[in-house]
Amino acid sequence: MQPATTIKKKSTLHMPAPVKVDVRHSPSRSRTWFGLFIVGLVAMGTVTSFLPRPSPAFSPSTAQPQLMLINGVAQLDGQRLIAVGELGHLFSSKSPGQPWREAAVSPQRGSSLTQVFFASQTLGLAVGHDGWILRSEDAGQSWQEVNFDADTGDALMSVWGRAQGPLFATGSFGRFLVSSDQGKTWQQFDTGLGDRHLYGIAGDGGQRLMVVGETGLVARSADGGKSWERLPDFYNGSFFGLIALSASDWLVYGMRGKAFRTQDFGATWHEVDADTALSLYGGTRTQDGRVVLVGEGGVVTESRDAGRTFKRLNDGGGSSLSSVAELADGRLIFTGQAGISLAGAPAEPQTH
Repeated sequence: MQPATTIKKKSTLHMPAPVKVDVRHSPSRSRTWFGLFIVGLVAMGTVTSFLPRPSPAFSPSTAQPQLMLINGVAQLDGQRLIAVGELGHLFSSKSPGQPWREAAVSPQRGSSLTQVFFASQTLGLAVGHDGWILRSEDAGQSWQEVNFDADTGDALMSVWGRAQGPLFATGSFGRFLVSSDQGKTWQQFDTGLGDRHLYGIAGDGGQRLMVVGETGLVARSADGGKSWERLPDFYNGSFFGLIALSASDWLVYGMRGKAFRTQDFGATWHEVDADTALSLYGGTRTQDGRVVLVGEGGVVTESRDAGRTFKRLNDGGGSSLSSVAELADGRLIFTGQAGISLAGAPAEPQTH
């Protein structure tokens, strides 16, 4: 057992002297008022957060073609320019040097556009990813969707045709579409060429057409695209484009700077030295007969003898170029990873 504690009666318990506390400066009272102040601020913030307020005075943002990937460009009337690129952007300019304005697209899918082509001065077509085809009847000011296939997601990479004749669009995995009503409706066509990617199609303005694609595919049609003949492989790399120099003379080009020319509509081919080992993605023939090819690293190579020989105009080392077109004044317009650029001085008028 623990011993009991005995407290003598005479002992007293000494308590500390009481401390006077001023009620006006009580710590507990100060904390209370501070807490109420914080609660009030929170409540006020909650209420004001739901009150209507004017929109911020920011200027509307606009897409700039010089700051994005532009895949293709077309020129009308020697002045108007139409360019297409990533995320469904489609731009128009009244003339070189004028501001670029985004054209109206309905509906805007946001799929990347790969090429634009005009079958006449008013009828335009733009193609892109997800089988997207846009059509314009007003020289590219506004565009309406006529085809879209998000289920397969196949990309269309080339379009060509005539306003009064059939129109063609080619793309990935052998995708080949045909329109017989000026691009209003499109139907899948079996070319018999298999499922290789079809990167380019072109025609001579008559009944002769060619298509080029993956792993050296080259095919021709002599009946306006009704039937196709695949030519024997003469190169195992992909061809990205082609140019019809005449009904018989054609030039194809592609990976690693390879270019080949035929003078008998594809019966025989011979390799042309393009003066570059960089892949070639786009090309054009100018009014004075020059052939200009562009591609990887910004390379530009030119022929002044209808594609028989080429001379490189730069060494690459920059942003890749995807297409090139000639303006009415003789200058060239380029598109690619760095947007749109102009090169060359206006051609001097010739005197006779």
